[in-house]
Amino acid sequence: MKRIAVILVAHGEAETDSFFENFSMIRHTLAHAGEVMKLPRPLQLVASLLGGVKNKVTFRAQKYRSPQNRITRQQALLLQEKLNRVMIPHQTNVEVYSAFHATPPFVKDIVKQTNGHDLQLLVSMSPIDNRLTSGNLQQLSAQCLPLNGQRRPVVVHGFWKNAELRKVYLNHLFYHGKTGDRSALVLTFHGTLVKDTKGDIPMFHTGLKEMEEMGSTLRNAILIDPRNGYETIEIAYLNHDVGGTWTKPSLAEALNALSSRGIRDVDIFSCGYFSDGTETILHAQKEAAASSVKTIRFLPCINDSEAFADFLAEKVAAVVASESS
Repeated sequence: MKRIAVILVAHGEAETDSFFENFSMIRHTLAHAGEVMKLPRPLQLVASLLGGVKNKVTFRAQKYRSPQNRITRQQALLLQEKLNRVMIPHQTNVEVYSAFHATPPFVKDIVKQTNGHDLQLLVSMSPIDNRLTSGNLQQLSAQCLPLNGQRRPVVVHGFWKNAELRKVYLNHLFYHGKTGDRSALVLTFHGTLVKDTKGDIPMFHTGLKEMEEMGSTLRNAILIDPRNGYETIEIAYLNHDVGGTWTKPSLAEALNALSSRGIRDVDIFSCGYFSDGTETILHAQKEAAASSVKTIRFLPCINDSEAFADFLAEKVAAVVASESS
């Protein structure tokens, strides 16, 4: 029987307010970013120490715990259930794992653990392709040394342009959204660098074009959908403050612009993420709280929804069929 390992790879976040857990998560995050941005190691260490302390204090005070890793594990369980129904009749044993870039279990370790399988799929749990998401997985795959005719891991990505995923997003949005008079929708993405500290365009794959195309295509699809009642739809970015100039408008800037136009109610949907986490919850809420918009609702990411699990199962099954032909 053919053995296939399907590894869902998310960024990964600390699950408690432990200083050491948060320090480690930030340290790994900055180490990855440092591969493409100018982030000296002493700066990374200081930022990790300060960030670990800040997260410990903030998470404890607000009784906050990131749900991202838990959601990714649940996504893996749902995918396992659905693939069992598809693969078993075809004499294929599929095992689904969850793994992370910045927290245990690290993707490198799971790839090593499953290197005896006939096929390994690395599924990038980010809709946007860039150097630090699917690019990191492609680099990892290239570094693998197949034994006994085994193939290198196959990276599953390109979700930003997938029409079937867009349908999942639309149904999810109109189920959770509350459109009405003078209401707006803000689609948010994880921001990226547009200029480095010297004012130059970054030399690495930032994913900016993918974000712009996904945002534009999804926005247009919402506007022509008969279920749509939003007066306006905007795109904004959840940015960081390191490495140079980031994408605009930020969420805070977008909300202030809507308020100045008399918009009273806003729904925020983080379509640039497959799971909710600290950025889509704490950071986004902080920016929203500083705006003058009267009512702001945060719609959940697609997370562990059945529709998303069905989409992933169909996508993975198609890749397996293609790789087996």
